Amino acid sequence: MGLRRRIATTFAATAAAAGMAISVAAPATALSKDETNSFLSQLTASYSPTGDNNPYDFDIVTRAAMDTGATATLAKLDAFTLFAPNDRAFEVLANDLGLLGKNYRFGATVNEDKVYKALLTIDDAVPTITEILLYHVLPGAKVTGEQVLSGPFTQRLTMANGEKLRVTVLSRSAKFPVIVLGDKDGKFFNDLVVKSKIDVIKTDNTVVHGISDVLLPDLKN
Repeated sequence: MGLRRRIATTFAATAAAAGMAISVAAPATALSKDETNSFLSQLTASYSPTGDNNPYDFDIVTRAAMDTGATATLAKLDAFTLFAPNDRAFEVLANDLGLLGKNYRFGATVNEDKVYKALLTIDDAVPTITEILLYHVLPGAKVTGEQVLSGPFTQRLTMANGEKLRVTVLSRSAKFPVIVLGDKDGKFFNDLVVKSKIDVIKTDNTVVHGISDVLLPDLKN
C-alpha cells in the first residue's frame, strides 16, 4: 500500500517540550515493574487474542502493541498518555486501505482477527504499524481527561514518533465533553476521544483514553 516510513528515534522528553500548558508531576526515570504490570493487566483485562467481536474495546491495539514490542517501549518511558483506538477504528482503517475486500460490509460486531491479519499485509507491516502506534503515545506526561478539558482550547503535542498531534477542546462540559484530535490524514473532526472511555485506564504515571479512529502519522511513499 506504499505505507513505508521508519520509526523516528527521538522521543519528546516532557509535556512542556510538547507545548502543553498542563502541569504534571515529574515521575521516575522509567515505570516500575509493579506499575508496568498494573498497566498491562488493565490493558489486557478483556483481551482475547482472536477477538471477542466487541467493536468498542481494544483487542486489536493490544495485540498490535504486544506483537510489535510497543508495550516494552512504553514500559521504558517515565510516564505516558495513550490514545487507544477501538476495534471498529481499525476495521474502518483496514477497509479504507482496501484490505477487507471490495464489497466489505460493516456489521454490529467486528472480526478482530480478520482485521488484524489484513493490516499485516501492508508493506513493511511491523515498522509501519509500530510507527502508527507510537503516534498515539504522548511520552513524559500523564494527562487526564480533566487536565485536557481544563487546558488550552487547542495545542500541538509532540508524540512518541516525533510528529505533532493537534488536540482541540470543543466542549468543556462534564456531561458532553468534546475532544478532537487532528492527525496527518487531512480530515477534520473525525478523530474523537470517546466520552465513556476518557481515563479508561490509569496508573500513577499512565493514562489511556479511548478514541474513535486510528491516528495516522505522515507516512511517506
